[in-house]
Formats: sequence, C-alpha cells, structure tokens
Amino acid sequence: MTIGYFLGLVGPLYLMAVAWPLARVDIREHRLPNRLTLPAFPVTIVSQVLAVLLGENWAYLATAAGVAVTAFVAGLVLNRYAGLGMGDVKLITAITLALAWFSPLVPLVALAIALVLAGVVATAMVVLQKARMGSSIALGPYLLVGFVLSLIGQGWS
Repeated sequence: MTIGYFLGLVGPLYLMAVAWPLARVDIREHRLPNRLTLPAFPVTIVSQVLAVLLGENWAYLATAAGVAVTAFVAGLVLNRYAGLGMGDVKLITAITLALAWFSPLVPLVALAIALVLAGVVATAMVVLQKARMGSSIALGPYLLVGFVLSLIGQGWS
C-alpha cells in the first residue's frame, strides 16, 4: 500500500471520529450540525489532493469528485421533492466523497445499507406503534452505520 492510499483514509477517519457526536445530535434534535459535517469536505479534499501530488492516480480524485457531485445533486432533488434534510444531503455528499476515492461502488453500498436499516427500523416502529406512517426519523445514524460497515468491507476486500 502506498502513502496515497493512507492519505485517502484521512477523510473517512474524520467521519468516523465525528460519527458518534453526529448520531447523538441527530437522534436528539433531528439535525446534523454544520460544525461537524462541513469540515469533512476540506479534510477529505486536501488529503486526496496530497495523495495525487505524491503520485497516486489522479483518476481516483476525479472519480471521488464526480460521484460526490452526483450524490449532492441527487440529494438536492430529494430535499426538494421528498423531504430529505439538508444535513442528510451534506452528510451523504461527504460520505460519498470520502468513500468514492476507493471505488465508486462503495458509497452505493453504504447508502443501500443505510436505507435498508432505516426501513427495517421504521417498519418495526410502526408495527410496534412507537411511530406512525409519515413520522420523520433521524437518517444520520443509519447513514453513518452504512458508511462504517462499507468502509470495513472495503478494507477487507
């Protein structure tokens, strides 16, 4: 493994470091604070640019940026028409930027895990009458679980 690979881990490590505080706030307040979410962008971008400057393939950076922009645009559409919160849009974009460095498929796996988990929990809450149809849930913790599990899976592959 090259130093570029390890520099590519800086963004995911930042997200792992703030995952617990982000999840806690989102569960309590149904918001993801910018002071924890937004630093993921410069941390990830700077580390990825450094990796490229130290010899890593620039295509990794281009792929990560392209996939992140696509995720952001899709998130904006979901924010406008499906009620996805802007904190979730920013978190999805940050997760995508950090994970797409390794493969453009890893963010899709993370999102799939998150949505399946959120769906299962939401369904269970409705069945147990702890929530009703149409209730909102804090999506951040599920996004972060999907992120961590897909990052672990990427490390094993």
